[in-house]
Amino acid sequence: MKKLDSRYILPVLILLYSMNFMDRSVLSIVGDALKADLCLSDGELGLLHSVLLITLIFLIIPGAALCDILGRRRMLGIAAALWTCAMALTGTASGLAHLIGARALGSINEASVGAGGNAWLASYFPAEKRGKVIGIFQMSAPLGMALGTLVGGVILALTGSWRASFFLFLIPGVCCAVTIPRLPDRQVAAGQGYFRALPGLLRIRTLVFCGLGAGFYCIVKFAYQAWLPVLILRSYEGLSPWMAGAMAGAFLLMGVGGPIIGGAFSDWFNRRSPSGRTYAIIVCLGAVAASKFALYFMTGLAPLPVLFAYGLFDGLLTMMPLPIYFTIAQDVVEDRFRGGACGLMGGIIYLTGGAWGPLLVGFLSDLFGGGAAGLRLAELGLLAFLLLSMIVFALSAKHYARERKQS
Repeated sequence: MKKLDSRYILPVLILLYSMNFMDRSVLSIVGDALKADLCLSDGELGLLHSVLLITLIFLIIPGAALCDILGRRRMLGIAAALWTCAMALTGTASGLAHLIGARALGSINEASVGAGGNAWLASYFPAEKRGKVIGIFQMSAPLGMALGTLVGGVILALTGSWRASFFLFLIPGVCCAVTIPRLPDRQVAAGQGYFRALPGLLRIRTLVFCGLGAGFYCIVKFAYQAWLPVLILRSYEGLSPWMAGAMAGAFLLMGVGGPIIGGAFSDWFNRRSPSGRTYAIIVCLGAVAASKFALYFMTGLAPLPVLFAYGLFDGLLTMMPLPIYFTIAQDVVEDRFRGGACGLMGGIIYLTGGAWGPLLVGFLSDLFGGGAAGLRLAELGLLAFLLLSMIVFALSAKHYARERKQS
């Protein structure tokens, strides 16, 4: 099989990583249609968003470690194929249990590509450029969210079926499964004793703090992604699902620039301070907290044009912290553990609460009476986790300054 040039690595990895978030966003935009078709509650709909993330708690460390042991090309190719199967199963689902199984299977892609993709790029680019490059890769998250929301809304409007978008995803899934094994890689062999040595990474305090801080941030980020179209739809009478999806998609699409700016900002800050990346993410998290409070408070009260204009700004800010914590993790580990380190950090993220954000919002919304008001209160309540995230990253600053010198 003919190998591809190295310039294809980044775009193919962006496509692969984006698919995870397209999948989630389509579920958001078709959520009310799916809920009506299968007679689900808000809590059960929230469970469908969270089940993929909950499954990641168990899969992310093995998936990341297999990227180091089996090789990133082989593991990510397998993950793309399994994700494609999961999309087919989602589109044919007949009930809640069927959907839960399909969503759980789809999690293998993110369990592998988050760690494998970041490690792959970190091995190709020096530390002084690492934040920017990983930032470009991490723009896959808002790009996938936006495309999934927009495509899902259009297909739902054209077909009236919540299933059609999931069938459409079979095309990029097959393309990635075929292309990834042909990409070049500079992977360092994991060597014997890999699994025995892997738990030792937890002695790197920066890695543990980074996982905790990122987990608190992800509670808010995942809830925002999962419930944004539904919140807009419920808050404005007479608004069609397509229009709500288009607005949410525009906010998320604006977020594509966030990881690039955040990654470059962390590179700039890191050249000026030994703890620069930790200070950079604290600044970004503070901006996200203030912006999210304003966005949720405005939704339903401000005119749609005003909400739309502000939502674009908020979408950009929301994604800025994303590449910084991945870059921090890559800065403090040696080459052969790059994938495993991402996996361990990811496990901490989802155990800390990143997996529970959408589910928590769904149950809080039911508790607060549902509708637009209940959902808005639930989203506002979660913002306390951003303050916790800032505190944790502040505590990690001195450890990062010391441990990155040793990596």
